[in-house]
Amino acid sequence: MSEHRNFFKGQVEIPISEDGDLSEKSNNHGKEKSRSTLLDTILGRPNFSATSLHNELDEHIEKFDIFTEKVEEHRTLQLIDKEDQNLYNEINNWVEKNPGITLEETILKYDPEKYPNSDALAKVVHDYPFPDFILKYENDKGKHLYDNEKDNKEKNAIRAKKRQNFECLLLRAGLVLEHEIDTEGNHTYVKIIAPFDRLCEQAQQTKIKIRLNDESLPKDLSIFDTSRSRTIFSKIKEFFSYKIDLKKESSVFKKDRLKKFKGAESQKNIAEISLNFFTTARRNLLVHRMIITANQINKKVVLDNGRMIYVKRKIDSLAISKLLKAGVYDKFYPIHDGLAKIKSGSITSPEELEKYNLRAQLNELWVKSHRKQPIEKIREYFGEKFALYFVWLGFYTSWLSIASLAGLIVVIYGVIDAAIETSFTSIKDVSVIWDNALTAPYTFLMAVWATCFLESWKRANASIQYDWDVVDFEREELPRPEFYGTRIVIVTVGVLIIFPIHFNINPPKLRAVITASVNLATIIILNIVYRNVAKYLTHFENHKTQTQFEDSLILKAYLFDFINFYSALVYILLFKQHCEVYVTCMNELTIQLAIIFIGKQMIGQVQEVLIPWLMSKWYKTKNIAERDELQKKYEESNRKHTEVPQWVHDDNLTNTSETVRTEYEEIVIQFGFITLFGTAFPLAPLFAWINNMTEIRSDAFKVYEPQEYIKTFQRPVGSQAQDLGMWENIMSIVSLISVVTNAIIIAFHSSWMHAQFDKYTKNSEELLVARLGFVLAFEHLVFIIKLIFAYMIPDIPRTVKVAIERERYLTRLTVDEDPPALDEYWSEDKDDSSLFSVKGTLLLPSKTPTGGNIIKDNA
Repeated sequence: MSEHRNFFKGQVEIPISEDGDLSEKSNNHGKEKSRSTLLDTILGRPNFSATSLHNELDEHIEKFDIFTEKVEEHRTLQLIDKEDQNLYNEINNWVEKNPGITLEETILKYDPEKYPNSDALAKVVHDYPFPDFILKYENDKGKHLYDNEKDNKEKNAIRAKKRQNFECLLLRAGLVLEHEIDTEGNHTYVKIIAPFDRLCEQAQQTKIKIRLNDESLPKDLSIFDTSRSRTIFSKIKEFFSYKIDLKKESSVFKKDRLKKFKGAESQKNIAEISLNFFTTARRNLLVHRMIITANQINKKVVLDNGRMIYVKRKIDSLAISKLLKAGVYDKFYPIHDGLAKIKSGSITSPEELEKYNLRAQLNELWVKSHRKQPIEKIREYFGEKFALYFVWLGFYTSWLSIASLAGLIVVIYGVIDAAIETSFTSIKDVSVIWDNALTAPYTFLMAVWATCFLESWKRANASIQYDWDVVDFEREELPRPEFYGTRIVIVTVGVLIIFPIHFNINPPKLRAVITASVNLATIIILNIVYRNVAKYLTHFENHKTQTQFEDSLILKAYLFDFINFYSALVYILLFKQHCEVYVTCMNELTIQLAIIFIGKQMIGQVQEVLIPWLMSKWYKTKNIAERDELQKKYEESNRKHTEVPQWVHDDNLTNTSETVRTEYEEIVIQFGFITLFGTAFPLAPLFAWINNMTEIRSDAFKVYEPQEYIKTFQRPVGSQAQDLGMWENIMSIVSLISVVTNAIIIAFHSSWMHAQFDKYTKNSEELLVARLGFVLAFEHLVFIIKLIFAYMIPDIPRTVKVAIERERYLTRLTVDEDPPALDEYWSEDKDDSSLFSVKGTLLLPSKTPTGGNIIKDNA
């Protein structure tokens, strides 16, 4: 079965309507074209003046065919090339004549180097269970409450037309599409499979870095001394650092240098390479990019000066985001690599575990285990962006152990001091526990701790960037599909600050507790509102890359959070004049901080751990019944494969689009509580440490809970990330502000410090001068110490810096095949007599056609 569609060459102007269809008229030398149900013409006039382009119009019309092949009763294949149709039929016939042939053998028979799309077509023939992406839509979407039957049919027709147009674009992008109807016939899953050849092209365009294989590298790479003796200090340093392989070498991927990269060694055949060269996370990242940019068409244009350029034409109405919003497609997701559950007792060794899919391995090593996080496997399955969050969370939690110990010492000292000096008969007596002689030294230590943590993270992040091949990610990052080259839009946001509510309740101690509790409830509610407002405002802006977009969204969200979470504490710190509980407001500040901080964490754990656990128990029986019913339907459907497909399992899972940002936001707010107001509650780091240890496992639970229990998360796109982005800048600023806030807490709200001032003066004016003097002296001293530590701790370790430079040099030799420049290579040979001829003439290297260097004597 085939449908003939025409595409025009040359410069034409095609008006495209908002519903994704072509307009009824297309101006091409005054001729009119009939309305088409598919995207008959895709080349539009770019935004140049008429005189800036060479008027190159070709009357020749190129005809191509869109073929629909019936694979099974419920499966159809769409192709765009007659040769692909013939190839598919040839592969199908060969497999039918050779029962028992594997996918690998089929790909070897039909070499992708000779037949570029053969590996994707072979997957269709063999009904490969793991396509790269899934699009799902309802075959006959039910009518809206206010729609009549005629309106509903028209809307369904418009949706079908948009789907045809968009899928036409996907086919032109080189993807293979297979439609599969579910067992009830109500929904269709569009399985998107990318040929290896197109993945290579996209990887080169995206400038993905991949490790070089050992065959391509010089034999001796031992430029670092790894034989140093291990001491107690080196072990401590390793605990707070990230271990990397300094001998690895990577390069930006180039299709014509495929054999030089790891995974494409000479001993591997083309089937192994095409199936395993790209990890599943990297595959879905590349395919995702192809899908979201499918509505962008490049046109070759010749300028008046003869220069040829490519002009991008974007069809906004056929963007996948708009199609999802309009209900043209219901869902759009990559799939997991299998079920997460492993039969209990079946794993007897690490080698046995490696036989299972990566999702099941992570379920065993990460969710069920309390051992160190398997970061490399997390990265391989989820991509660098997800893995970086868990590395940072683990790194931050390790540093919290120091702050927790310091806070615990302050409290223990306070308990001992209070037990000796007082009888705990009042709030005044109890406050000695956290407000004592060690409070000021603790504040100083926490300021230095924040600086050392941030500087150490920069070093660890530099190592991670090198190890994960994302050193140049932000510099090479491609534009967002939504980006358009125009003026910058500046959005001014007005924010309403809500100060804590006061109640006329007695006694004063109860008033402080109730006020803090009401404030916590207000914070939780407003946080939901603020997140949506931040997202809404950011979408008005025109950010070039996804990183820039996310940084802008993060900044807005955190500004809202700062006001929402910290305003009550700032009010007590700076503006509140009278505190009835005691002479200072330290106790009220502590109560507010403790209730908001601990309460927020408890609510978070209830949402992330307790509720999912209870739901898993509640729905376990129900979900097993639904799973068994679904399995029965597939067994009775007379299909070739009667197992429930992975994409059907994943269809019931929750989308993960904003998970990482939300998790970062939660921990950075926690960091703010600890650094900005930690003096008022020294146990805050300990509670944060306990929360984060649970967070690491609960986050793993949210992503990996076996799907027969509850609806959890779909697999995210394996996105890359170079660093924490705006979060790191926010924490640096918070660290600086915290010096001033903690100095004010000590000088104006500490009962112990108030008693020390009273020893010298009771005059209110002199007391104010003394307090201000303490604030100035303390913050200047701490700022100087912070600067010294920031200077003493380099952002990039020396070994990593050398490794990066060496990698760039070797990349030019092995992949680019360019000889090094004179300022890049220094010979260790001190004898330069060989550079002169017998007659004393200087001998210079002459570049050979292969890029090598030879010495010629022209004397």
